[in-house]
Amino acid sequence: MKHADQPAKSQKIVDSRLRCNFAMRIVTSHLLFFLFISTTKYVSSVSPHPKLLVVSFDAFRYDYFKKNMTPYMDQLRDEGTHADYMYNIYPTKTFPNHHTIATGFYAETHGVVANTIKDPISGKIERGSDYLFHYNNDIAPIWIVNEKAGEGRHSGVMMWPGCNFKFLDILPTFQRKFDKNAPWLTSVDDLISWFTHPTTPINFGMLYMSEPDEHGHAYAYDSGPFKETLRRLDNLTRYIQNKLIVNGLSDINVIYLSDHGMAPVTESSIIDLNKFVNQSDYEITDGSPGLHIFPTAGKFDLVYEQLLRAKRELGHFTVFKREEIPDRFHYGKNPRVAPIYVIADIGYVFQDYWNNIRGLEKQWNYTATNETEFGFHGWSPEEESMRPMFFGNGPSFKKHYTIDPFHTVDLFPLFCNLLDLPCPPTNGTFDNVKDALKSSASTTTYKLTGIIIGVLVLLGFVCVLVWFIKRWRAEKSSTYYSVPTQDIDNEYFYPEDPEFDEP
Repeated sequence: MKHADQPAKSQKIVDSRLRCNFAMRIVTSHLLFFLFISTTKYVSSVSPHPKLLVVSFDAFRYDYFKKNMTPYMDQLRDEGTHADYMYNIYPTKTFPNHHTIATGFYAETHGVVANTIKDPISGKIERGSDYLFHYNNDIAPIWIVNEKAGEGRHSGVMMWPGCNFKFLDILPTFQRKFDKNAPWLTSVDDLISWFTHPTTPINFGMLYMSEPDEHGHAYAYDSGPFKETLRRLDNLTRYIQNKLIVNGLSDINVIYLSDHGMAPVTESSIIDLNKFVNQSDYEITDGSPGLHIFPTAGKFDLVYEQLLRAKRELGHFTVFKREEIPDRFHYGKNPRVAPIYVIADIGYVFQDYWNNIRGLEKQWNYTATNETEFGFHGWSPEEESMRPMFFGNGPSFKKHYTIDPFHTVDLFPLFCNLLDLPCPPTNGTFDNVKDALKSSASTTTYKLTGIIIGVLVLLGFVCVLVWFIKRWRAEKSSTYYSVPTQDIDNEYFYPEDPEFDEP
């Protein structure tokens, strides 16, 4: 005789079988999906390639950390790898040094010998133009080298000098030219969004910030406005790091650096060359503390002798013919350098600086005195006050490590290593910076991690598949689960069970 609860028990057995099969299908489909995304390059909105972000704070001198205005940067600097300072290139100005950071060449080779140049052929004055950045058309910035490597690599460059011009006939996937009025947070947000772009996510980004250079020119080293600028940059750094975390970019390597430092000058330190040389006899391009002097036709010897006399009587500067510029500056062999070049001693400037002072008074709405201190740069990289800063943080950098000071031309090989790119010949040397990294080969960690994940996922899938097959075979031989499909919904169907008596 059948008991009254026989249908309920049988239904439980059938429901159990259904739940088991459904669960197995869910597990198997999830494993297949995970295996798919782990072995397919272009299914994610994040690049599969090693990722690097380079942030430049213009004129952030190496020792500004001692001002106790940057607690977050201090912490980040200590947690990763940092150098006490870097050796930058001559001249210690924005365009030449940023192009060196981007290309790995001295100014003599890449041709951006000043912020403003005079074309030796046409005589045209160039500042911030396509021509300025294309002395050697075979030289490409790191963002183009990354793009050219292909395989889905993309670069995004935010306001970096020269980023809005084509090199090797291409632009980076994303770029935005300099805009001094661009809101800081908006610039960061947009750059981070390029890393998570749905179709062309970048694996390399560069961000240029014009501070603390702007406030550093206008205010004294220890002034309130200058310190407040450092505090704001510290908050900006925190914001950048938090945005990376929020956007799932914890595997990114980030480098913070600068192009040069600052030194104080006053109006009383101005050297007036016009007292010795007739202004109609020469033309000046670029500005203090290094002047490119182009004598008018037939006046070279006269101008040169007058400048030597000014040096003897006034002191505090040096006069060079182009071919006399010391080789250690990697500068004098470029034809864009003027036939005569004068460089003031540290803390001194020339008569063109009066125009700078009037411009600063107007821009910042104050009145300068003869002893008002301004910040300036452009002197020899051998001067301690011209030294820039560097620190790196991320999965490839050593923790709590101080690397020996190195040259900014060495940054390009470092970038290539972190991005897993073949490094073209430059003036830099990777050996000078390799100690900053956990491994000399940046690709090892990423590739090994990918291989391990792929193997583990595959093994997991195989194990589940084997288990599923065994389970399926067991079900076929089980009296409880060998139920004809058409009988599942029959409320009067009961599997054979010796426990119950037939009526």
